[in-house]
Amino acid sequence: MKYFLRALAILAVLSSLTAAASLGEPTPVANDFIRSFNDLHRGRPVEPTMTRANVQERWITQWLDNFDGDNNATWDDRILINEDYFVDGSPIFIYLGGEWKIQPGDITSGLWVDIAKQHNGTIVTTEHRFFGESLPITPFSTENLEKYQSVNQALADVINIIENLKEEDKYKDSKVVIHGCSYSATMATWIRKLHPDVIVGSWASSAPLLAKVDFKEYFKVIGDSYRILGGQYCYDLINNATSYYEDLFANGKGDQAKKELNLCSNFDVDNKRDRWQIFSTIANIFAGIAQYQNPANYDIAQYCSVLRSFSDDDSVALSKFINWRIHEHTGQCISATFKGTTDYYEWSKDNYQDSTLPWVFQTCSEFGWFQSSGSRQQPFGSTFPSKLYEDTCEAVFGSKYNTAGIRANAKATNAEFGGIDIDVTNVYWVQGQLDGWRKVGAGVPQGATIIPYASHCPDGGSISASDSPELVASKQKIIALVAQWLEEA
Repeated sequence: MKYFLRALAILAVLSSLTAAASLGEPTPVANDFIRSFNDLHRGRPVEPTMTRANVQERWITQWLDNFDGDNNATWDDRILINEDYFVDGSPIFIYLGGEWKIQPGDITSGLWVDIAKQHNGTIVTTEHRFFGESLPITPFSTENLEKYQSVNQALADVINIIENLKEEDKYKDSKVVIHGCSYSATMATWIRKLHPDVIVGSWASSAPLLAKVDFKEYFKVIGDSYRILGGQYCYDLINNATSYYEDLFANGKGDQAKKELNLCSNFDVDNKRDRWQIFSTIANIFAGIAQYQNPANYDIAQYCSVLRSFSDDDSVALSKFINWRIHEHTGQCISATFKGTTDYYEWSKDNYQDSTLPWVFQTCSEFGWFQSSGSRQQPFGSTFPSKLYEDTCEAVFGSKYNTAGIRANAKATNAEFGGIDIDVTNVYWVQGQLDGWRKVGAGVPQGATIIPYASHCPDGGSISASDSPELVASKQKIIALVAQWLEEA
C-alpha cells in the first residue's frame, strides 16, 4: 500500500508539471539568490571512501501528526541503514538528517562510522520530514506546513524510528547515540534533552541553539575568515568593492551598477528589496566558500588569490568573481529580484521536488537566523537587513509571519528549549572558531570545544594527518565520550 501511495504522489507532481507545460506556462527556476541561500543549507561534504558498504533503504511508517491522537493519517519516512559491522545487541548510531536529502555516503565513511565500527554498531541516517524523498503531505501549503512541519514533529519521528527498529529482536537491547551537523546538531541536542531515557548521548557539531531573528553576527565571523585566512588585502578588496556598488545605488547611478554587476533586465534599481537581494546574494557567495572551508587546504587564501587575479580594480574583480562563481563566465546575467524569489516559493507549494520551502518556513515559524548586514564589522556592506527575510516570510506564508510574528515565534522556541544555556547532559558540542553559526551556539562557558581556524561541522571526517592538533584532540574526546556513555547507560 505504501508504495502505491508514493507512486500516486509522484504522479501528482508529474501531472502538475505537465499541465503547466500544456498551458504554455514557463516553469520557474530558483534564482541566484535562492541558489546562494540553498548553498548555505546543504548537508556536510561527504568524505570519499574506498570501502564498499552495504547501505539499505528502508521506509518507516510515521504519524502525519505526532501530537494529535485523533489524526490517524500516516506517511512513509525514508532512512538509510548500514549494518556491515553490527552484532546483535550492539548500539545504534544515528546521524540525523537536516534540511537536505540524505545519501549513502553519510553512513559509509567518517568519524561516526569509525566509532560505530569500534562498537560493532549499526549506522542509520534519518531523513527529516518534508526534505529529500520524505514528503508527509502535499501540497506545501502554509496550512499543511503549519500543522506538520516543526522540529518537534521531526524529533518525534526519530523516536518512532528508534522504536520501530527496537521491535526487531537483534535491536531490542541496543543503546542509541546520536550525531548531528548544523540544524541536525540542534536536533541532536534537543532530542537528548527531551528523551534522556532513549538517547544515551549526543555529539552536536556546529549546533545553533539560540533562535535569533536578526542574525547580524554571522557575517562578522565570515568577514573574519577572509581577513584571518585570506589576508587583510582580501577583506579590504571585498569591503571596497561592496562600498563602491552601494554608493552607485545611493547616488542615483543604479543603472551603472546593474550593468557592471551583470544583473538581469528585470532587476529594478529603484526597488529597495531588489537591492537588498543582490547584496545578500553577493555576501552569500562568499559565505558559502567560508562555511565549509578547510584551513589545511588553504581554501580561502586560494579563493582570495582568484578574486584578485580577475582585476586590479576592486569593483571589477568582485563582479567578475561573483559571475564566475554563479555562472562560470557564461555571460548569463545574475538573477536576484524579490519578486523572483517569492514567486518561486509560491510555485514550490505545488511543485515540491527538491524544495527548500519547508526550511524557509521553519526559519519563519521557529528560528529566524536571518543573516543580515546589521554588523558594521564586516565587509559586505549595510544594505541587506533582516527585513529582507521577514518580508519574504510574510509574502509567502501570510500576514501572521510579519516581523512581530516571527520574533514571537523565535522567543517561544527559546523559551521551550532554553537557548544557549540549555539544561542537558551527555551532549558534546563542537564549534569552528570561524563558523558564523558559532554565534548562536554553545561556547566555552557551556562546555563546547572550539576548533581554531575551523568552520562549519569541521569534525565529521576520520582522524587524518591533515587535522590540526586541536581537531585530533576533539575527535579523540568524542570517541572516549561515546565509550563512556555506552558503558554508563
